[in-house]
Amino acid sequence: MQNPMNLEAAIARWSEQLGPDRVLTDPNLLTPFHYSTIAAKRRIPAVLRPSTTEEIVALVKIAAEHSTPLYPISTGHNWGYGSANPVVNDCVIVDLSDMTAIDASNIELGIITVEPGVTQGMLRAFLDERGLPFLVPVHGGGPSCSLVGNAIERGYGITPYADHFAAVMGLEAVLPNGECYHSALSDLGAPKVDRIFKWGIGPYLDGVFTQSNFGIVTRMSIALAPVPERVETFFFGVRSHEEFSEAVAAIRQVLRAVGNVTGSVNLMNARRVLSMMEQYPADKVGPQGIVPTETIAAMARRARVMPWTGIGAMYGTSKVVKAARSAIRHSLKGVARRLVFVSPARVQQGRRLLEFLPRNGGQRLWTYVSTLDKSLQLIAGSPSEIALPLAYWKSGAKPAPRSGQQFNPAADGCGLIWYTPLVPMSPHCVLKYVEEVERVCAEHGIEPLITLTSLSDRCFDSTVPLLFDRDDPEAAERANACYAALLSSGQALGCVPYRAGINSMHLYTGIDSAHWRLVKQLKTAIDPNNIMAPGRYCPLD
Repeated sequence: MQNPMNLEAAIARWSEQLGPDRVLTDPNLLTPFHYSTIAAKRRIPAVLRPSTTEEIVALVKIAAEHSTPLYPISTGHNWGYGSANPVVNDCVIVDLSDMTAIDASNIELGIITVEPGVTQGMLRAFLDERGLPFLVPVHGGGPSCSLVGNAIERGYGITPYADHFAAVMGLEAVLPNGECYHSALSDLGAPKVDRIFKWGIGPYLDGVFTQSNFGIVTRMSIALAPVPERVETFFFGVRSHEEFSEAVAAIRQVLRAVGNVTGSVNLMNARRVLSMMEQYPADKVGPQGIVPTETIAAMARRARVMPWTGIGAMYGTSKVVKAARSAIRHSLKGVARRLVFVSPARVQQGRRLLEFLPRNGGQRLWTYVSTLDKSLQLIAGSPSEIALPLAYWKSGAKPAPRSGQQFNPAADGCGLIWYTPLVPMSPHCVLKYVEEVERVCAEHGIEPLITLTSLSDRCFDSTVPLLFDRDDPEAAERANACYAALLSSGQALGCVPYRAGINSMHLYTGIDSAHWRLVKQLKTAIDPNNIMAPGRYCPLD
């Protein structure tokens, strides 16, 4: 039988264990944890800030004794999905951002072991300070986002090891009873082998700690891609819907021909590209609540942006990249317009030259080159904030240029909900999906900003940011209604999201199926008192 929750007694015990300065209950100190781009706000009674695995073991045992639910976060920068908010009310946040140890004892084998508070930026600085020639597994969330947090959500990027959980070789986690879990080979006395061979022996269990609520991951060993001799990016345009279908087939061919040399290939519609380059033209919004297609087309012509823009990268020796370049030209022939190949070093050189020129009169060129430079930094394995201004396109107070202030869409008032469905790489299916997103977004007054990122030569993941004014309850309601309509429309096409936010998890876990029944049975066995992140990718009673 579950004991009744005794929060007051648990807080007293935690304060003894961690010290009162690392158990936050003052409402003013809790405020930042309530911020969320999806306009959700949960009741959060307290925040715990452990700094070691041993402290987490102790605080989890206390939570179990007092039946007090916990909700672990890495840095809380899960923007567009809920930020630091739990799925349900009255969970105590376990903030792991103080756990920032990096273990490079296996770096000879290309393995780094990190704690949950280690961000993309921290790892980049660590590698640079020691002259270690590896790429950071970056993604668009920016330098302040956790590596462990993204891998646990099965996130991805565009560097050679694009699937971030696929690069996880082993992990450590604290179970709901306070026991410490290690990957199988480590428990057999072979921790080094455990970190270089993902699958271990026996049933593979590390994966149950991703998109779940079965424990708190405290350490993770990640395979890093080595810095290649050459990194080269390619850009191309697609000028019509008719050619778009041909471009999808051509990208599939590119990935089949040189998939071991390329990372992911992205396709972005004109609205999405313009959101990186232009101010939102609020004075041009039409009666549907979005910028009319004709206005977008005029903006695109001025900025020399085509209806669709493709971007990809090649990694390898100069000879390998040269051969891949030839194969890509062949595959994209007749489809790609303005196909250009460029290296990050060449763009950085151009940006340095522009620093000597006055910006007035050449502001558009300076903005274009600066945006390109930041994009290529990301492709070259260096964290960049290039994707974050998107969140501020319609709302939020963007940090001033050169102010040194980091982007934080949740704290800065941005309204953003991510819709991220998986789309089969079939030209007909992709075109139908795009048409449905454009239709549904327009019906709800949401700008249809569409990106398609290849996860393989079989599948795209599409990222659609639903941007809205977070201070306007009606706008927030429209955005949430748009998400629900996109989910329904996508399901009808066979396109469903690869991850969920705190407001939408119940739409998946509430399905009566053998999969979710098994998840519930595992949860009951591992966490009978349901103290670990209730509702997170798991059916509630």
